[in-house]
Amino acid sequence: MVALLAAAVVVLSVLTAGLCWLVYGLLRQNGRILVRLEALEAPAADASHAERQERVFADRSLSNSRLNRDGLKPGAAAPTFSLPTVDGRTVSLADYSGRRVLLVFSDPECGPCMELLPRLDAAARLSDVPVLVISRGGIDANRRKLAEARSTLTVALQAHWEISRLYATFSTPIAYLVDEQGRIASEVAAGGMAILSLLSVSSPDSRLTTLPGQVPGSRLTH
Repeated sequence: MVALLAAAVVVLSVLTAGLCWLVYGLLRQNGRILVRLEALEAPAADASHAERQERVFADRSLSNSRLNRDGLKPGAAAPTFSLPTVDGRTVSLADYSGRRVLLVFSDPECGPCMELLPRLDAAARLSDVPVLVISRGGIDANRRKLAEARSTLTVALQAHWEISRLYATFSTPIAYLVDEQGRIASEVAAGGMAILSLLSVSSPDSRLTTLPGQVPGSRLTH
C-alpha cells in the first residue's frame, strides 16, 4: 500500500513538473511572438505618423505659405532659366535677349491649356513676338499634346515647379510678356483670352486685330 502511494506521488510529481515545463514553454514562446509583433508594428507606426505629418503639411492653408503666389509686377527683372525642350534642344531666356517674348506656363494635364494651344499657335504665326511654352510632365505626354493640337510652338520642360516658383505663380495657363531688356512688361495674364489678348497688344502687326477664335469687332479684355 505504501509502495502504491509512493508510486502515485512520483507519477503526480512528474506530471506536475511536465505541466509546469509546458506552461513555461508556452509563456516563453508567447513572449517571443509579442517581441516580434512589436518589431513589425514599429515601422508601420512610424510610417503612419510620417503620413499624418505629411498630410498636415499638405493641408496647410496657402495663406500661411511664404511663397509669392501673386505674380511678378511689371518692371521686375524676369528670372533667367535654361531648360530642355521636347525636341531635344536647350532654350534659355537669354536666347530672346533684345526682343520681346511671351512666356506661357502650361501643363499637359490642364484642359484649358490644351484648348488654348492651337489658338495660341495660330496667333503666334501672325505675330512678330515669339512664344515660349514652359510646361511640366514627361516628354512623351507633351509631344502627344503638341501633335493633337498640331502645334509647332517651342515647348520647354521644367522638372516640377521650379520656374513657376521663380515667376511667382503656380496656376496654368498663365503668361508674361518679357520686354527687350529682359523685364516683365505686363501684369500676369491668366486664362486663354487674356493670354491671346496679351500677344495681340504686344505686336504691331495689324493682322492681329482679330485673333483666332475672336469674333471680328469684339474686344478682348485683359
